[in-house]
Amino acid sequence: MNKKDRELLIDKAVEDFGAVLHDFRVKNNLTLQDMAEITGVSSSYVWRIEQNRRKPELEIRVNFMTLGMGWTTEDVYLYLDKYIAKTKAQANSD
Repeated sequence: MNKKDRELLIDKAVEDFGAVLHDFRVKNNLTLQDMAEITGVSSSYVWRIEQNRRKPELEIRVNFMTLGMGWTTEDVYLYLDKYIAKTKAQANSD
């Protein structure tokens, strides 16, 4: 994946982590159970994340990104930078 596509994916993950997880899982022919086993959570928890019924802690998100989706350390840092910036902006607007 080229740099521009990767940045778009990271931006999308900041906005809707569940959709990115779902898209990755389906594109790679992984079942909910497959992803659950890879990341050490239950399949129902994976489903709830994908349906935006759960907002996982950052540690869990990083596990999904690194173990489940094969993101690099650089990708994770970029995600965290953008996620923190979004969170700060939301806090300032409240």
